[in-house]
Amino acid sequence: MEQTKPIAQSNNFIILDKYTKIEQDSNSYQSEADLENELIKDLSNQGYEFLPELNSPDKMLVNVRKQLQELNKVKFLDAEWNPLCRGVFR
Repeated sequence: MEQTKPIAQSNNFIILDKYTKIEQDSNSYQSEADLENELIKDLSNQGYEFLPELNSPDKMLVNVRKQLQELNKVKFLDAEWNPLCRGVFR
C-alpha cells in the first residue's frame, strides 16, 4: 500500500498529499438535493449554522453585511456598502 502524508487534519476531515480516485458504479448517482443535504450536514459538523431563511441573494447579502460588520467591529454606511456590492457581488 502506498504511504500518504496528511497536509491538514481535524476531527471531521483529513487532507492527504495524494489522492486516488475511487471508481463508482456508473448506474448510480447522487441527486442535487442529496448533495446539498450532505454539504449542509458536513458544514454543520464543522460548526457552521444552517439558516434556511437565507434563501435569496438579497437575504444572503444582508447576512454577509451583518457578519462582516460583526467580525470587523465596524458599521458600513449604505454609501460604502452599496458600491461594494455592485462591484463584488453582482
